[in-house]
Amino acid sequence: MADPAYNGGGLIGFDETTTGGNTNSGNNSSTPNPPKSPPPPIPTPPRQSNPPQPKPQKTILDELSSVSKPITPSKKPASKNIRKQLNDEGEILKQIVGNFEEDGFIRLSGKYPQNYVDIPKYDLSKIIVIGNPEVTFDFILCLKDGEEGIPKLYATKRFYIKLTSEYNNGKPFGVNDAIDEQNIVVIDIKPLKEKIKVMRKAELSINLNRNEINGQVEVKRHLFSYSNYDVGEDGVLVANPTYDFIELLKYISWVVTKPSANYDDRLIPATDLGDFQSFPKESPDEDEPSDTVDDKVDDNDNPADPSPNLYQPIGRKGVEPGETVLFDGIYFEWDAENDRWVVDDAQGLDSKGGGFKDFFDRD
Repeated sequence: MADPAYNGGGLIGFDETTTGGNTNSGNNSSTPNPPKSPPPPIPTPPRQSNPPQPKPQKTILDELSSVSKPITPSKKPASKNIRKQLNDEGEILKQIVGNFEEDGFIRLSGKYPQNYVDIPKYDLSKIIVIGNPEVTFDFILCLKDGEEGIPKLYATKRFYIKLTSEYNNGKPFGVNDAIDEQNIVVIDIKPLKEKIKVMRKAELSINLNRNEINGQVEVKRHLFSYSNYDVGEDGVLVANPTYDFIELLKYISWVVTKPSANYDDRLIPATDLGDFQSFPKESPDEDEPSDTVDDKVDDNDNPADPSPNLYQPIGRKGVEPGETVLFDGIYFEWDAENDRWVVDDAQGLDSKGGGFKDFFDRD
């Protein structure tokens, strides 16, 4: 067998240029014809000085800051960024779940320097590094605001350092697998925001913007959404929501963490899922109607008021036309024209022609 020969293509072969391919074939019937002169020496393949080294990635970020950049139309995302799914009609839908772009390669060599393969590596600087100690998941998380939204990628500080260290040590396979589209956890926050919007609307319509006899409760934060209520036109409250995704990331980390061995510690306290504050009903001024039912009696326990059932069931006149008050699970509206309380039509209850008595007299 001949010595290895360099063929210029990065592969090692064998020298079979002589007649017969094997000069020691064992065929002794023919007369050997040795060459007149020895063959030229086989050239030794030149050795590369130093293969290109991967560019070091930053591994320490002292503060949480977004470095995400929208994917520009002029630069196509890598195939590992695109997730393909089948819809109910059998059509292939494509969704961008990452924003990784190729950033050179890492060369892995074999026994001979001519045997090598170049593995692409990707720019990890677009990952938002989480420094909060309560966030501990070990995967790449993608948050999107709708299916067409720009993906924002998150990783814990520990996981990010692990990825960059693997690249710096010339080990690209685990990193490239971790950032592949099939291994990225994707959460669409648009449906979450819509649900909070519905709850906030109900909170305003049946609580904060009504003169409740039993006080009010204001929800300042729904997990990661802050209401930021402000007084708008006609003195009603309006919300100016903002979002703190760290609260959402903390909740996701709790969901994917192994439950506590102590059964009583497996629930999240309500104060961790939101912030809320109650407001007791303020006492009316002297010139305003009372919020309490007139229950004065004489010495014989007879009602002192000759009309004890006046303004039932609230026990007072309304402050303004259309004022709505919750009583015993039912909303009553002040009918200023007829000077009485009637069932609020918004509940789908028919209160035509009657007030409190008509409601209880219905079948």
